[in-house]
Amino acid sequence: MLPVLKFRPVLMPKPWGGDGLWRVLRKGAPGDVQMGESWELSDRPEGETVVSGGPFEGKKFAELVRDHAQALMGEDARRLSPGGHFPLLYKFISAREKLSVQVHPGDGSPLGEAKTECWYIVEAEPNAELIVGVRGGSESDPVLRRARTLELLQSAECEQALQRLPARRGDVFQIPAGTVHAITEGLLIYELQQNSDTTFRLYDWGRVDAAGRPRALHTSEAAQVADLEPRAGYQIPALRVSHATHEEDFLVACPYYALTRWSGFSAPAVLATGGRFRVLTVTAGAAEVSWGAGGMEPLPGTSVLAVGDTALVPACLDSVRIDPAPGTEILVSFIPEIDREIRAPLRAAGHAPGAIEKLAGPARQV
Repeated sequence: MLPVLKFRPVLMPKPWGGDGLWRVLRKGAPGDVQMGESWELSDRPEGETVVSGGPFEGKKFAELVRDHAQALMGEDARRLSPGGHFPLLYKFISAREKLSVQVHPGDGSPLGEAKTECWYIVEAEPNAELIVGVRGGSESDPVLRRARTLELLQSAECEQALQRLPARRGDVFQIPAGTVHAITEGLLIYELQQNSDTTFRLYDWGRVDAAGRPRALHTSEAAQVADLEPRAGYQIPALRVSHATHEEDFLVACPYYALTRWSGFSAPAVLATGGRFRVLTVTAGAAEVSWGAGGMEPLPGTSVLAVGDTALVPACLDSVRIDPAPGTEILVSFIPEIDREIRAPLRAAGHAPGAIEKLAGPARQV
């Protein structure tokens, strides 16, 4: 049986990285002014997290998944990849400069691992924006319009084809596979995504490394998977369900993951797993998570989560108790049963079906 599991993040410097990981989340060190990513929960060899504390201290996440899949994930163990990997990847991203204009393939693509992702804005400078999707072109012929859009996206004139959206703290954006996008300067973002590291760059703003070399572009692959139709619905309005102990905002819900935000605590709250894993990330405040003994459960235990900490609540625990500090905000994610865990509680709270369906973001999945 497994306890609540915390992990050591894997920090990755990037040419566009900033100081937000240290300044806001105390990840790294004060001198880390170009730290771009913190991988919080990762079953990937290029950035694998290990357990921090408890009886599994130092154990690689991939080993946990391999050795304890049923206890860890319950019925979600069927969602493991063909290679037996955990289906999701969690990151914080700090951007001092714009990231490349890029796109990811979708399910079934022969070009690489599928990647649909969502972004939760943890911190944003005034007037910060995100690049998400493309604008409509002036050409009436769809073939010519697509060709012109691709031409622009691969040039210094790419801004003419890109859609910019304002980004404020607490905003959430769903980025389906195939969406042309770029995180821009002045943002600290929490990213939840399919477990993939396949990225095709269309344009990198003329950036070069210390030796004057530009990073590789992948224009041919990007052209094959990019959705070049203008779309709405990338930014998702939160839908609230009020509980006796806290407020729960439903932020995103698609077949790959659901993300909710727990805040406004008036008392300790109970999180039930339903026999499936939950991932908790504290984005404000702090909380103590505790679990009890009973039947075959492990001995009682507690785990203290500070701001920026991520913990996995395994499926083998029926529930955990959350004791928050004042002002605490916790992001809770899981693989949803859409009808039972998303539509039913939101309808019961009075939300319209059309608003609920918007939690999935734009409809097209490449």
